[in-house]
Amino acid sequence: MHKKRILISVRAEFEGDNPARICLQEAGFDLVEEYGGPDWTDELTREKLPDYDGIVAGNERFNASTMANASRLRIVSRYGVGYDRIDLDYCTKAGVVVTNTPGVMAPAVADLTFGLLLSMVRNIAADDARMKSGAKSLAPIGEDLESLTLGIVGCGLIGTEVIRRAVGFGMSVVVHDPWADTARIHGMGADLLNLPDLLEKSDVVSLHLPLNEGNAQMANADFFAAMKPGAYFINTARGGLVDEETLIDALNDGHLAGAGLDCQASEPPVGHSRQLVELPNVVATSHVGSLTRSARKKMAATAARAIVDYFSRRTPNHVVNPEVLSAPAK
Repeated sequence: MHKKRILISVRAEFEGDNPARICLQEAGFDLVEEYGGPDWTDELTREKLPDYDGIVAGNERFNASTMANASRLRIVSRYGVGYDRIDLDYCTKAGVVVTNTPGVMAPAVADLTFGLLLSMVRNIAADDARMKSGAKSLAPIGEDLESLTLGIVGCGLIGTEVIRRAVGFGMSVVVHDPWADTARIHGMGADLLNLPDLLEKSDVVSLHLPLNEGNAQMANADFFAAMKPGAYFINTARGGLVDEETLIDALNDGHLAGAGLDCQASEPPVGHSRQLVELPNVVATSHVGSLTRSARKKMAATAARAIVDYFSRRTPNHVVNPEVLSAPAK
């Protein structure tokens, strides 16, 4: 049996050490590190994949086209939570296990959610720009967080961390998640509502759910119209959840007071995404929710451990297409 060859396509260096490299080297794999970055094309992915049995993957697309010649590939271990660029049906049919790294980044993303929230309601970014420009005008008046109701749409691991922070700030919290455990949500000090009631009651609405075919552009004209006048909108999940043109309209006509966005439909932003991030009542960051040293170290180690477990005939954690596990590893 040939020695398993693994590609690490994401840069995860911390003080000269890569937790994924260390984990995989100790397990005896043949490693190649070749970092794709945002400009890793489908053509390059298709060219590289045939040489590997597994990959610690970034934002490459994995589908029938890019995997056409990847007969050796048995596991795609995603360095991150989202897998909207992976064709799960195709991977399952091809016998390729797909894993991700949920949970380890939840505190970091929740922290950024509150950074965006505070920046908006206390005008931190706007006042910083005013100070740097030498402007003499007074900053706009802000809001106390304890006077606001936060609506969380999607309450998995990240949404749960957001609840903890919101309760600590004295906010009222409401949640919409059809799969959430009612007792758990109530035990954390939040209430479960249907989506229309949440939008009507919330001063801030924050998205914390994965992107799929069923919820693409769920935050659309009707969604924003149902929000309270003067409310704030936050998205630290996926840009594809938002109809950006209608969000621009809601911000420009004053129906929404502001938006805090860590993700856009196109990254780097172009078209409507560019128009959106340039608005004065938008605080935008470049999809950095998990960009903390602690979170990235845990992500790298977790992604590598999934590969070690799979080729050691153990069930990896966080398999997103578990039905493929009924087929033996090759």
